[in-house]
Amino acid sequence: MGSTISRPDWPTVYFRLKMRIEAAGVDVRCQSLGPQTTGVFDGTSITTNTECDFETRCHNMAHAFGHIVQWSLDGPRFQSLYDELYVSKDRKEVDPDRLEHSLCVFREYEEEASAYAAGLLIETGNRATLPAFTLFARADIEAIISYHRDGHAPVWQEFFSAWRNRIVQGGIQAPEFVPKAIPQFTPKQIAAQEVVRGVQC
Repeated sequence: MGSTISRPDWPTVYFRLKMRIEAAGVDVRCQSLGPQTTGVFDGTSITTNTECDFETRCHNMAHAFGHIVQWSLDGPRFQSLYDELYVSKDRKEVDPDRLEHSLCVFREYEEEASAYAAGLLIETGNRATLPAFTLFARADIEAIISYHRDGHAPVWQEFFSAWRNRIVQGGIQAPEFVPKAIPQFTPKQIAAQEVVRGVQC
């Protein structure tokens, strides 16, 4: 008899993540945010969108927590990263290489946040969710890069479906993130950051 692969119990995963994140001093909230915003974080809180399924909320919550760790440990560094990204976007017509360099640095920033998220998933007993998180987060990074390069958010469901098809067909690879352990830190307030998705009109 063949074995079956069980899907993670995402509500349980959500609860475990919420407990660990709140133990670090970050408030976890949930509310309806509309179809285009999957979450918001501001350094001391994470809000997930109740209109999203629990899997999406877990992925976004873990990734947002990774960013909170980054900003709490070295806020000026990441503010400089964003400042340079915005300047390079404004000047992309005259200096496209500057934008591409900024996007490379931004990719490293997103990958580090995902590495902290992977560490969080392991710490909370959710190692089995890493393959699903990897697919989601790798696609999410590419969607964000596309948004900053082109100025509009891809339609997420279309983008993610095409991304998974490319993985299945062997066109691209999605290596798991090397997990980073969550260090001790004090959450620091930052400007609210929304996780935005393009949607069908």
